[in-house]
Amino acid sequence: MPVNPVKLLALGSLSKPSISAEPGLEISQGGCVTFVCSNPSGYDTFRLEKGGQSVMEKKNTQPLMTEARFRLGPVNESTAGDYSCIYLKGSNWSPRSEILELKVTREDVTPASDPGSAVNSVSTSQSYKVWIGVRMAVAGVVFLVLVAILGEAWHNQEKSTDSSVSMNL
Repeated sequence: MPVNPVKLLALGSLSKPSISAEPGLEISQGGCVTFVCSNPSGYDTFRLEKGGQSVMEKKNTQPLMTEARFRLGPVNESTAGDYSCIYLKGSNWSPRSEILELKVTREDVTPASDPGSAVNSVSTSQSYKVWIGVRMAVAGVVFLVLVAILGEAWHNQEKSTDSSVSMNL
């Protein structure tokens, strides 16, 4: 039975890695993004690429490690683009992962996957305002007490000065 060269080549080829971005693919300028490249069968070196050019590499330091995390930030307009991963295992490079397009925006972007974050930020903001009001009220009371103490001290000093003047007469 003859050996099929295509099957022989397929046995030695590496699987395509996966890529994801945290917190997402739309990041506000000045924010940070982490690309996560993974391969379930491990790797020797992972490379993050932008437009087919190497951005950075991570060597595997532990035998059971299956993912590499690439943190970019603070991001700006030049950080935007098409990102992919490849990995080296032995002397072979894997095929490229799918391409993820990173978009950098000028305005703040709240990830759509977490609707609770908007509610939490509103309640945190309201709580902060309440605590500021409480602190201002306490400061006002302390100020009034100090004014009363100073007024009483001044009044007592006036009385003692008046009584010492009348004794000298």
